[in-house]
Amino acid sequence: MKKLYVDDTNHVTIVCPNCGFEKNIDTTHFKGTQKKLKTECECGEVHEAIIEFRKQYRKSVRLAGVYSVQGKREKGEMVIRELSMKGIRFESLNPHNISIKDKLDVSFKLDNPMRTEVRRIFKAIWIKNRMVGANCIEPRLYEKDLGFYLQK
Repeated sequence: MKKLYVDDTNHVTIVCPNCGFEKNIDTTHFKGTQKKLKTECECGEVHEAIIEFRKQYRKSVRLAGVYSVQGKREKGEMVIRELSMKGIRFESLNPHNISIKDKLDVSFKLDNPMRTEVRRIFKAIWIKNRMVGANCIEPRLYEKDLGFYLQK
């Protein structure tokens, strides 16, 4: 299912794959949800899409890495499942004691030809069992390393 990213004015543009007709939709009443949108074009073609309010594209990946929690004697191996310009979602390979707001030193290699190593500090923003969502504390530096990688 196609994702439609909302612009700064809370609008998305739907382009009919059948006839090319463009329709601009106000998504203000969908804010705060990941709403499935079903529309019908003037040509009769029915479209389904998910409205995405996040500002950054998220790439599904499977990258091995390691983390350590600042101020705790905790470290472990992980698999990064999603990567964006400002954050990651990873799965710890073993049970962990990461808490929300913990700062994590994270290191992993991209699966690009150069095997670029990324080392950054992230802050845990949500945790569900062994899955952790974290935001990069140094987004400007992070953007330089990942911009080209995320475009592919």
